[in-house]
Amino acid sequence: MLYVLAFLIVEGMGMSHPYLWTYSAVPAAILAAWPYYKLNERYPLPGIAMLCAVLLLMINFLFGQGHIVFALGCVVLGFIAEGLRKFLGNYRSRKGTIASYVVMSFIPFTKTCVWWINFELASDMNIYNYEDVYYATQGRMLSMSVLSTMLALTFVLALISIWLVTRHWNPRERYHFMER
Repeated sequence: MLYVLAFLIVEGMGMSHPYLWTYSAVPAAILAAWPYYKLNERYPLPGIAMLCAVLLLMINFLFGQGHIVFALGCVVLGFIAEGLRKFLGNYRSRKGTIASYVVMSFIPFTKTCVWWINFELASDMNIYNYEDVYYATQGRMLSMSVLSTMLALTFVLALISIWLVTRHWNPRERYHFMER
């Protein structure tokens, strides 16, 4: 739940200014690294990355923040992250965790991707929710420089943050779900 909470904190910050919402993937890449690492270290089992993606999807739809692009992004990125975990060490390697986290860090981007895919829906939704502050800055947020900067920053910061927290990688040998 700490992984989901990190994303919810970042999404909550996005309500204060449109740039914080557009760049939400960047701070999420830093804040969610430690919970994702601890989850993968404690339970190096198949399905952990997909579980995180589905939890994010369910929480966002529960709060009315879901969109079909976000749902598709969660499912696709969850499957890619699971594939990387399996391919790079059968769910027990540091490399697999690092690669899968970098992929998972782009989940908030799929939420902001609606601006580029369906501009009318996104602007109507945000003008209704946040009034003229979002509408006044939409033109600047839709530039390719903003998009490329956000993608590059997310990739680099996710890679650095997960690499730093996984330096002492030591996955469990046995899994005791019912024991204290």
